[in-house]
Amino acid sequence: MEFNELKELIELFSKSEIGKLELNREGFNLKLNKPRERVVSIQSGEPVVAAPVTTAPTPEPAAEEDIDSRYTYVTSPIVGTFYRSPNPKADPFAEVGDRVTKGQTLCIVEAMKLMNEIQADSPGVIAKFLVENGEGVEFGQKLIALDIA
Repeated sequence: MEFNELKELIELFSKSEIGKLELNREGFNLKLNKPRERVVSIQSGEPVVAAPVTTAPTPEPAAEEDIDSRYTYVTSPIVGTFYRSPNPKADPFAEVGDRVTKGQTLCIVEAMKLMNEIQADSPGVIAKFLVENGEGVEFGQKLIALDIA
């Protein structure tokens, strides 16, 4: 199963009313469950390599405290776990105040043991990280506020 197919399947599942989904294909076993909390597990005979994922910044009016409408937001393209660095011992990809370029990796969202690089869609300065390292994130959730002024 290709990564894009898998991503689309997970997105459709998360938006649906279905509580459980199992898929078995030639050495590939996928189980998705939505009890009280979303639980996603995967077992595969072969490792799957994720391609870098880019997100379009989403400018939105300020509705939450400490979030200013002048910022552009980097959002999560998938449900997963947010990480600021490629591994626990490495330096973060970026810090608050850093000037970033279009296409620069800003963080990782891990989904089913796949590390998905989240890249800047436009240049700017990192104003704020909106989630903590190791925190679970949802599809479309704001991760980083970029000041593009």
